[in-house]
Amino acid sequence: MDPKAIQKQCNAQLAQEMMDRRPGTSEVAPLPISPWLAMSLLQKSIRRNEVRFALQAAATLLYVDPERLWRRLICAAYEDIGLGDLDAVALVNGAMAGKLFRRSLGGDWAVASFLVKRLASTRKCRAADDLLMALQVHPAYAAERLSLPYEDTPDLMQYASGGADLIPRAIAVCYALGTDRWRPEGLTGRRGEPTYVFQHMLDAGYPHCVLELARTGFNRVREPLSALMSFVSPTFPGGSEAYGQDDDIAATHMVGVVPIWALDQYTREGREALRRFLYRDVAITRFIEKNVPPRQRLRFLGGLLFRSEGGLLRQRLQWHAGQSLRNIMEVEANGCGVDNATEALSMLRQDMKLLDQERQNAL
Repeated sequence: MDPKAIQKQCNAQLAQEMMDRRPGTSEVAPLPISPWLAMSLLQKSIRRNEVRFALQAAATLLYVDPERLWRRLICAAYEDIGLGDLDAVALVNGAMAGKLFRRSLGGDWAVASFLVKRLASTRKCRAADDLLMALQVHPAYAAERLSLPYEDTPDLMQYASGGADLIPRAIAVCYALGTDRWRPEGLTGRRGEPTYVFQHMLDAGYPHCVLELARTGFNRVREPLSALMSFVSPTFPGGSEAYGQDDDIAATHMVGVVPIWALDQYTREGREALRRFLYRDVAITRFIEKNVPPRQRLRFLGGLLFRSEGGLLRQRLQWHAGQSLRNIMEVEANGCGVDNATEALSMLRQDMKLLDQERQNAL
């Protein structure tokens, strides 16, 4: 289908749903925090269905850097919602049509607040992002990461359609799409042929609606995440077999005006807290000192924090392939020389109160 026609469909779907639901547009005061902390708060609040925090973060970004708000919403749609609610993904794509279109729906805040509530409350699926994280560092597939970029695109897509494991086939898809315009860890830079890739997937019978949303997302951000959403879709059961279930999420503690889980390795405050925590003599820091090279310790600890806290979801879509990818990402694909993080994750969870002490002092 023509990309312009897909965009028009997304626009019409957003306009219709906003008219049907008639969302309120009450203003929310911005928070006195950095854009990076606001982005972290927004996405994690959407994952946890913490609507109040998500709206505060959205209001902050709309005030200080509106483009970051829209980029973060499209990122959340493909990273955290995905196959859990394709309609919600389409709605966010509709909002990307531009400021003039959003003005026709009531303005930026009316659209942003509607989308935040919609994304936070719906069923979620991180399978595509789990796959993307795993394929970059999983130790079992180092040979494929090294050899596949030298194959022609048709050969890559033939390999992706074959009988190999899901992860190396996804590596082939990433190389076929191109790895020269984004900077993936562990993958060689290669110019891609995305038009060929999406046509091949269409001819191979991938679900059409998912594929068109994937193509739209790829054209917008030029990264493979949306295509991987389509790539894993044939394993999705659909119907009554698919349901949402909450992850085990601890009670929220505040640090100033934000919940403590907003402070992660991608925020200045969270990174400094993690750095200080590494100087503590506790089980997880001893494990890291023994098993992880010094320059990778902060990143490894931040990855563990994401796996045990930052990536948790309300209404996580329950399906076999999705759960398998989550387990692989959490345990086997941490990089930094640790091939199995089961023990490390357990240690961090036991020492979380001590890490929280450092985060409490971060603001």
